[in-house]
Amino acid sequence: MKIEYLYDHPEVITELANWFVLQWEPYYGNSGPGNARTDLEARLSREALPVGLVAMEDKKVLATAALGLDVTTNLTPSIIGLLVGKDHRGRGIGTALLKSCIDVAHKLEHRRLYVSTSVLGSLLDRTGWQKMGEAKFLNNEFGSVFMCDL
Repeated sequence: MKIEYLYDHPEVITELANWFVLQWEPYYGNSGPGNARTDLEARLSREALPVGLVAMEDKKVLATAALGLDVTTNLTPSIIGLLVGKDHRGRGIGTALLKSCIDVAHKLEHRRLYVSTSVLGSLLDRTGWQKMGEAKFLNNEFGSVFMCDL
């Protein structure tokens, strides 16, 4: 598995857009305010936010994440849209994407990074992130907001 810039793999945007609609239907579905394809296309950058990353294996997309503005918290740079394909979960891909996001934030000279999540809290706790509050997502689910000084 390799983690690369989405910029280098625009051919996976359609597949990722479908994943986003299935995972975050209240936001990206027909009645939601988001447009998955537009958001993913905006991440086709290496040097300015938003920056998209993809985990690839043998030309197959396994997962994605990006650095950009978190629409839930309005914090930036945040790790946003971290999503591992259902068939690829439990292999450490999400953890590798988190590390790659930190590396990209360093490269872009950011001093702090944020993430809001309802599922990654224990991983973020274990890896030194600081919980700074709570967030309510569009689907009315509650989660936590974390920050990491770089």
